[in-house]
Amino acid sequence: MKRDILLCIAVAVSVVASYAAYVSAVLAQRGDIYFLYVHVPAIVVCYIAFSLSLIASIAFLAKRKHAYDRTAEVAAILGLIYGAIALICGSIWAKSTWESYWTWNPKQTITLILWIAYMGYISIKLSIGNVEKRALVGAVYNILAFSLIPLNFLSAKLWWSPHSYPSEVYMAFPVSVSLLLNLIAASLFFVYLLITTSTIWSLEDRVNVLIYEKGEGGV
Repeated sequence: MKRDILLCIAVAVSVVASYAAYVSAVLAQRGDIYFLYVHVPAIVVCYIAFSLSLIASIAFLAKRKHAYDRTAEVAAILGLIYGAIALICGSIWAKSTWESYWTWNPKQTITLILWIAYMGYISIKLSIGNVEKRALVGAVYNILAFSLIPLNFLSAKLWWSPHSYPSEVYMAFPVSVSLLLNLIAASLFFVYLLITTSTIWSLEDRVNVLIYEKGEGGV
């Protein structure tokens, strides 16, 4: 019930955010600004998801509870989805702004490497059969992969990049408000997906345990 309410709120905020995005694009007289409202919220939520995954992995290493490992995995998968949206949308936006889908500037490149690194995390979770070893190796790898995020934030300051100089149009009040609304909508959908997926996987784990125990009892 609570999840349904959360979903309804997310949809409602998304509708308002979409209308605000349309109005701000008209006021700014920039058709390509629509990509801003998808790209930025997607990459921000991607970072939030990976941060949550990191915290859950550290909690697993400290407490050795597999619920934390599951949370880390779910958050990482959602981070990859949001990251893919950010990369694709960002490339299309780059084409209209910089006349190239990909410029290999530091922020773009490190974001791509980060995405690939977390694909590696999921590969580890899928490739190791032993549950304890999989969780332990995955948690350590997760901590190492996360180190790319601080580097990504610093990249715009350490090296020249078009990301270092945001246009004044993007900082205008109508645009900022629309961006905030879209960020809230993206965050609400993330929370909904996180709770829903975690619940489903938790039920799946319980079923697997019952099947295993029944099998052991029948031997």
